[in-house]
Amino acid sequence: MKHTHILTALFLSCAAISAVAAAPCCTYGDAGRMTGGGSIICTGPAYRYTFGYELHCAREGQPISGPNNLEVNFNTGDHFHLTNLTRGFCTGPDASTPNAPFNTYYGTGTGTLNGQPAEIWFNLLDRGEPGAGVDIAAFTIQTASGNLLQCSNTLEGGNNQAHRATGNKP
Repeated sequence: MKHTHILTALFLSCAAISAVAAAPCCTYGDAGRMTGGGSIICTGPAYRYTFGYELHCAREGQPISGPNNLEVNFNTGDHFHLTNLTRGFCTGPDASTPNAPFNTYYGTGTGTLNGQPAEIWFNLLDRGEPGAGVDIAAFTIQTASGNLLQCSNTLEGGNNQAHRATGNKP
């Protein structure tokens, strides 16, 4: 289940953001984690995506700290559960997130969709507090049979929250 065109699009969008924001993107070095959840509305078979997560940033030469959790539920009754975070790039900074050295999380991983193997590519953007109506979430989930569920929008409700590294965890 390796679809590099989706990953390429993810990292190309990262490069585009980097050019506009004049900040490095998709590189190691920004320590911390992102937490939150909420819902986004999109067209297609799954109209509402409701999600919750705690995700840590990758550091060069280091394994990604844990815990790393992501759950995505759909109004259709479908459910995605992350079992392995394979990439977690944190980039920024952004003036709206004074408590973290980044405001954007790009991740990939594997998990299950309704108990069946699936892959996920996602992007979470913290655009300051309180979050509702300004933060962004984007998900692409691909099943083993090649079916895609995709959605990207501002949060209808909820909050993405970038956090600086604390204690002994990056």
